[in-house]
Amino acid sequence: MKNRKRAMKKIIILSLILVLFLLGQRYPTVASTTGLDFLKIGIGARPLAMGEAYAALADDISAVYWNPAGLVQLEQPQVGFTYNRWFEDIGYHFFGYSHPIDDSVLAFSIYYLGGGDIDGSDDAGVPTGDISAYDLALAFSYSRKLIKGLSGGMNFKFIREKLDDEAANAIAIDLAALYKTGVDNLNVAINIQNIGTRIKFIRESASLPLNFRFGLAYRLFPTNPLTLTLDFDKLNNETIYAGLGAESWITDYIAVRIGGKFDPDVKDRIRFGLGLKRKNLVLDYAYTPHKTLGDTHQFSIGLYFGKPEVEPEKEKVMIEKEEEAKIASLIASLHEEGMAYLEQKQYIRAIGKFSEILLLDPEDKQAISMMKEANRLLLEER
Repeated sequence: MKNRKRAMKKIIILSLILVLFLLGQRYPTVASTTGLDFLKIGIGARPLAMGEAYAALADDISAVYWNPAGLVQLEQPQVGFTYNRWFEDIGYHFFGYSHPIDDSVLAFSIYYLGGGDIDGSDDAGVPTGDISAYDLALAFSYSRKLIKGLSGGMNFKFIREKLDDEAANAIAIDLAALYKTGVDNLNVAINIQNIGTRIKFIRESASLPLNFRFGLAYRLFPTNPLTLTLDFDKLNNETIYAGLGAESWITDYIAVRIGGKFDPDVKDRIRFGLGLKRKNLVLDYAYTPHKTLGDTHQFSIGLYFGKPEVEPEKEKVMIEKEEEAKIASLIASLHEEGMAYLEQKQYIRAIGKFSEILLLDPEDKQAISMMKEANRLLLEER
């Protein structure tokens, strides 16, 4: 126990030192030399409200983006949709479906960034008609339990960027892991995103936004869950930035969330959110303030199907607990009947009831005592 507490203390202290170090840095502005920057945009109102610190929590359909290894925590099929109305009528939307199979989970997801048609014109300023533009990614995900506490996951992504008649394609993979340390409720995660081909659009080519993500999640108070999360991100041509988040389920149905993203390009760092859960339906909302471009609002909906798959060991424990509850109820009933017979001076019947109790629980002290008393009274009566 002492070793576990020491390990936990060291991890927390290390995390705080890293946060303080990051906050004390002067972040230089680095021009982006990557393409398909929409791949940097996080999905899901819940993770966004938690400061985009979600890699080590990742226990819903949005895990396909933040950490596909976390998909193994889903015990039921789930479908999810995120509506994100951005600036200047630009929309960034997500749809995903996950399906557990034994110790694995398969998932499919779509990411779409578009703003409708744009008024086009030639070099002389003469209108040429509407131009369509969008970014699209299709992802296939696989996650599996490897050893106790450790799961791995990956995404395979097909990416397309289109502007009028011009289009460019790329493919990429994400590789991720999630480790439940066994130190209280501490999870550790890593996700390497967008390992892939270069994309060439007309005459220009660029690499994908390769990102290294490391995360921690710590859950307190099991009866009233409070979860703290911390993520570090390192894009291939930018400095490290951090995200901090907190989520509390104040009832079984309502969650409140707050987070901060410590990114040099983001001045309005604090975000807020709410979550509602009822049976198989989950609704999430996130509010992200932006002084320059305006505030944004994200909405997510998740729907679970069927009953959760229960691991054989958990199922065995549940069955044993149900049996214990039934036996305890039966013993209590037999005690009442035995005491009633004893009061009515029906000693033989009382002895029979106390004997039934001892067959179920030979160490029941009250049944042993009452049986002796019933025997004594029966001998005195004779």
